[in-house]
Amino acid sequence: MIMMEAYILDLDGVIFRGSEVIAGAPDAVNRLRKSARVVFLTNNSTQSRDAVSARLNASGIRCRGSDVITAGYAAAVYIRKRYGAQKIYPIGEAGLIHELKAEGHEIYPGGHEDLGEGSGEDMGKDAVADFVVVGLDRDFTYKKLRIGLQNILAGAGLIATNTDPLLPVEHGFLPGAGAIVRALETASGRSAFVIGKPNPPMMDAVIDHLGLPAHECTLVGDRLETDILAGSRYGMKTVLVLSGVETAESVRQSRIKPDAVIRSIAELREL
Repeated sequence: MIMMEAYILDLDGVIFRGSEVIAGAPDAVNRLRKSARVVFLTNNSTQSRDAVSARLNASGIRCRGSDVITAGYAAAVYIRKRYGAQKIYPIGEAGLIHELKAEGHEIYPGGHEDLGEGSGEDMGKDAVADFVVVGLDRDFTYKKLRIGLQNILAGAGLIATNTDPLLPVEHGFLPGAGAIVRALETASGRSAFVIGKPNPPMMDAVIDHLGLPAHECTLVGDRLETDILAGSRYGMKTVLVLSGVETAESVRQSRIKPDAVIRSIAELREL
């Protein structure tokens, strides 16, 4: 086993695949806790930190809400620290809205109320959110796309929790948040500011939380272009699991090289 001060574990594709717990994950994580700190770092913003913690505990993995950093939480903290409390139009699920509210942001306009049929230019200044924040939204609609676009065209900033194209589930993949972000970027002609891995806001959040130098951390994930790239940029040890997005062939073809490749987190003890 790589003996480090902390392990930073992704969730989708590492601990869970859809609603299922990946075989051996609970034992592997609880074993790591005996010799190191363990935190969970996920680009998925659909659940709050407390909800993720509850799900992990129900799966047999000891976890507190403070052990979890979601891209929704990181986005809420980033906006508050940089701009103060803001009016936010969220395209996302309950977890994203919870974390935005917890950091003092106003959810505008009242969840997902319609702003009207006109263009953004037809709306008064007071009817415009400061930011449109986009995460995975499994109830995404054309109406939400239209309202988000209207706000952006009227001056709101566009922030993405992540741009992951796919979400690994039990028997394949679903569209990820990146598909929704791209729709807004295409419609508005604006590029989103991205919070999640491999970008600095997400990684800075976990480093600040741990209070450890990056070289004392090992990041375990299932995506080369998010998890492994993020860890490598920060000088962490990186472990890629093949229980999520990547395959042995995609690893062979990529210029992003993890320190180790294993079939699943259950094998981490063998490193």
